Amino acid sequence: MENIKTLFFLLYLGMPKSVIVIDDDEDTVRLFSEFLEENDINVIGSGFDGVTAVKLFNKTKPDVVLIDLNMPNGSGFYAIKKIKEIDPKAKIIAVSADGSYSVEEKLEKLHIPLIQKPFKMEQVISIIQG
Repeated sequence: MENIKTLFFLLYLGMPKSVIVIDDDEDTVRLFSEFLEENDINVIGSGFDGVTAVKLFNKTKPDVVLIDLNMPNGSGFYAIKKIKEIDPKAKIIAVSADGSYSVEEKLEKLHIPLIQKPFKMEQVISIIQG
């Protein structure tokens, strides 16, 4: 539940104008994008690997990047590193099924919150509706 609150805080209360969604699972990208759009958050791009994430970030300069960590053709950590080189203040939210201590520790050092899979959109909607 804490992960969903973090997502809500960063995306809804922070009121980002734009988000890119990156995940190698097309259904996850579609569901996240639809959910965000339904909640007045503008999804300006999506992709399925780390290399695309970096290119999209460079092209669109979104307010927030939602990114999976385990992907082909450039992992989420690869993309996070490259995006932070482009903009050290970039707001990134990691999404992963891997909630191991080492992953959480790496993300904590980078000041990047983690939303663990599986997550339920109903929980996010419930929090937004208050």
